[in-house]
Amino acid sequence: MPNKRGTKKTPTNSVRALKAEVNQKLLELTEANRRLRRKIFDLYTIFELSRNFNAVLNYETLLDSFVLTSMGQMGAAKAALYLPLDIGRKEFQLARIKGSPPYPDKEIIIDPDGRFGRYITALNRPIHIEDITMKFTTADGIGFVNYFPSGLVIPLIFQTILRGVLIISVKVSDRKYLDDDIEFLSILSNQTAVSIENARLYESESEALNKLQKAQELLLQTERLAALGELSAKIAHEVNNPLGIIKNYLVLIRRNEAGGEGNSEYLDIVSQEIDRIAAIVRQLLDFHRPRVIRFIPIDIGQVLNEVVSLVGRQMNDAGITIDVKIKKEMPLIMAWPDGLKQVFLNLLINARDAIKGGGQVTIEAGADEMTVTIHFRDTGPGIEERHIPHIFEPFYTTKEQTGGTGLGLSVCYGIIKNHGGSIEYCNTGPGGCFIVRLPIEQKEADYDWRI
Repeated sequence: MPNKRGTKKTPTNSVRALKAEVNQKLLELTEANRRLRRKIFDLYTIFELSRNFNAVLNYETLLDSFVLTSMGQMGAAKAALYLPLDIGRKEFQLARIKGSPPYPDKEIIIDPDGRFGRYITALNRPIHIEDITMKFTTADGIGFVNYFPSGLVIPLIFQTILRGVLIISVKVSDRKYLDDDIEFLSILSNQTAVSIENARLYESESEALNKLQKAQELLLQTERLAALGELSAKIAHEVNNPLGIIKNYLVLIRRNEAGGEGNSEYLDIVSQEIDRIAAIVRQLLDFHRPRVIRFIPIDIGQVLNEVVSLVGRQMNDAGITIDVKIKKEMPLIMAWPDGLKQVFLNLLINARDAIKGGGQVTIEAGADEMTVTIHFRDTGPGIEERHIPHIFEPFYTTKEQTGGTGLGLSVCYGIIKNHGGSIEYCNTGPGGCFIVRLPIEQKEADYDWRI
């Protein structure tokens, strides 16, 4: 209301105070809002960084990422990370240093159980280097302050135990570290301590696994040498038998040189025994075949029919019929055709030898999405249970009376294993059954003989 002189009244002191208070509240709300947005951004950043750190299992890569990320987020000129470098050692040594020199002396060691180590563990948050120099001396393990006169020390704590220390220099902009910066580094360091521990455990597990693999390789080599010794003894035994027979019959031939009677029969026996030695050597070469094999697309049904046609006459002469049942729309598989023919032929010959007085062999082939499975069933007497665990071992034979060498099934086992498949036997009562499984998905390529 205008006064008697026609002018407005000026605001009272209380109104001015109210306006000032309102303005102050607005400033506080604005600052609170800024800090809230900063916290949300920092939490999101920490979440993303933690997720990325946890995905890094390489220990060295993780350390580099952590130090560079901390520097980048804070705008610091330099950062150093102290960790235990040796397994079983507590003291921290310089593990990473990034930024501009001068760099701390590598001889500087931080003892987590010393006064300084215990202090920052109990504090469990970043602390200004200036505050540290007021509380501790170089003798307490803070020699790094000579290279970081100001900045922050951030403890890395996992399960209440100090696992490392990160030192960050002043910002490049010379601005002070705010409370928000300290809170950000505190959360990030704790999250990173977990990631570092996980990566360290992974590295330790990998190292232990490598040692185990080397021990297994050494054991395998030892077993191979032992098997080689056993194999050599069995080869000597197998070859010595026909050689002894040959020697005896050559003596008889020499004695009969004058009369000449029976020499023809003796020579036939010598020839048979030489063939036996040749067969043993040939099967040994098949058993250990250090050569390249070629995998090509093949029709397993066509390969089976070709093998059946090869032995058809022998089977007919022995009174054995072969029934082949191949499911329609069988997939092509990548395989070594000559090797599979040798396997199938060997299994059919074994069935022929097992069946006495006529019988039947049934071959069934089918497939699922991953595997082709072939059953070879016969109506023979089967194999005694005590022999079954050993039938794929070299020189183990149940046909000693008929001159079996015990190498045929070993050769089959090696060929199927080189295909990444499996072969097994079971009695079906009556008769027995060999089951061959072969993977469908393989690359067309040359492969080294793998066993």
